[in-house]
Amino acid sequence: MKNMTLKNITAACHGTFHGDSSFLEKEITGVAIDSRKAAPGFLFVPLKGARVDGHTFIPQVMEQGALATLTEEDPSSLTCPCIHVESCEKALRDIAAFYRMQLDIKVVGITGSVGKTSTKETIASVLSRKYNVLKTEGNFNNGIGLPLTIFNLTEEHEVAVLEMGIDHFGDLCNHQHRSCTHGKSRKPRRNLKSQNRSF
Repeated sequence: MKNMTLKNITAACHGTFHGDSSFLEKEITGVAIDSRKAAPGFLFVPLKGARVDGHTFIPQVMEQGALATLTEEDPSSLTCPCIHVESCEKALRDIAAFYRMQLDIKVVGITGSVGKTSTKETIASVLSRKYNVLKTEGNFNNGIGLPLTIFNLTEEHEVAVLEMGIDHFGDLCNHQHRSCTHGKSRKPRRNLKSQNRSF
């Protein structure tokens, strides 16, 4: 993944790297929050759910060949390269925003109260006649799914069609930051507050 070294990732998520410093210049090959999908070279992001804590799977993903892991817990208990962060979920979003900025790809962001998925499918279908398009799959349109979709982008893609669900106040501004067409966060427009309320 372009410019996705552990050094850059650590800076992007405002974390602290622990481990052999020689790993800092190594690039990850992907990002996973599901231990079953953590392939060799991947960065594992252990999210804490209501019933399952991803941190318990860190030893497993490292055995599978993952390059490093994020962690919210005491890094001294780990023997693998890790990046200590306050929140793995926030770090996931920050890393996705950084990765988006590394790619010269046009982005079409779609949001709204109804019709997002059908609109996304129509736009992606039309654009794919001329461009190499990546589109949001399934319901990967929230604060976790959108970053994971962005991580699927490659330098071969020319356009991304991203569906963005709005569940909480401020979501639209956050999504705009991660998927901004020019890779730089824009100042939120004043009418975004009323737009968020409508959801």
